[in-house]
Amino acid sequence: MNPLISIIVPVFNTANYLDQCVNSLLQQTYTNCEFIFVNDGSTDNSLYILEKHKAKDSRIRIVNQENKGVSCARNNGLKIAKGSYIGFVDSDDWIEKDMYFVLYEAIQLYSCDIVLSNITPFFKDKKVVLNYSFPINKKLNNDYIKDTILPYLIENDDLYSSCNKLFIASIIKENNIQFPPKNKLSEDNFFNLLYFNKIKSMVYLDYSGYNYRELQGSATRNVVQHDYFQNVLRLYHFDYLTILDLRISQDKIIRIKSLKLIKNVLSLLHIYFNPSNKLSFNERYAFVKAMISNDEVQKEINLHFDFLINNSNRYNSFLIKSIKNKSTLKLHLATMYSRYRNN
Repeated sequence: MNPLISIIVPVFNTANYLDQCVNSLLQQTYTNCEFIFVNDGSTDNSLYILEKHKAKDSRIRIVNQENKGVSCARNNGLKIAKGSYIGFVDSDDWIEKDMYFVLYEAIQLYSCDIVLSNITPFFKDKKVVLNYSFPINKKLNNDYIKDTILPYLIENDDLYSSCNKLFIASIIKENNIQFPPKNKLSEDNFFNLLYFNKIKSMVYLDYSGYNYRELQGSATRNVVQHDYFQNVLRLYHFDYLTILDLRISQDKIIRIKSLKLIKNVLSLLHIYFNPSNKLSFNERYAFVKAMISNDEVQKEINLHFDFLINNSNRYNSFLIKSIKNKSTLKLHLATMYSRYRNN
């Protein structure tokens, strides 16, 4: 009998957390699953751990590939998935025992094209459930997706994860929806935009079965390997109106993209100036200087300056003024003070 749910897990050097991840999958109360682990060229004991579990549970499938990144790993998992439904889990995270039972029951009950749930992020043993303001336990139609969900995905970053959702495999395959291999920062968001653009209905559950481990030095903090600012610029230049069936004006899209560029630059300041990164101070300083001096960043910060100042707290207002004045030193001192206050 073919599995009904295929769960795809990209793996790269997460041996310290992999047992917990695998065990949380194997202990699911919904059992008609296959677990596709795509080993993305790990150099630690990750492959050994996977093979150890595979010897005990035939639902595990292992794919080995050279290190090509999480997008290629997920895409390769999709190519061989047998299930009618698709889930994604990251190998340093873990899920509650009933997660896929809850999501599967909902997608059957409401006969919808996707089920979305909450996420519980953990950082330094602290957790806060990330939830949304969408209507709960209600089948939301195509109008809601076009008018609310797609603009929300463009404007915000908190819905981008693919791991708190259950997708329909046929929709992914018939529309050739894939993760973009060249984008290291927002591959989930592009995948979700393309998927939501093709569906007619969704359900949001006020339930959190996915536990996200925020790791110091994880992929989303690795400025050595990934040029995050270039990915931010790709988002800024992305032609949403051509790719997506949107119901908002071009002027509104331009404004959303402009403000998101500034929001992302503010976030990157803290990543680039994080002293734990494997870069010298001079290298990090040069990254930030080049970023805030970028012509498009300066154009947008000047165009929306009054709005940004009027809608920001004192700290962000100081950062915005410093970006406008291209004062890299002030930005360094401000982020250093922020880290000190938050520790």
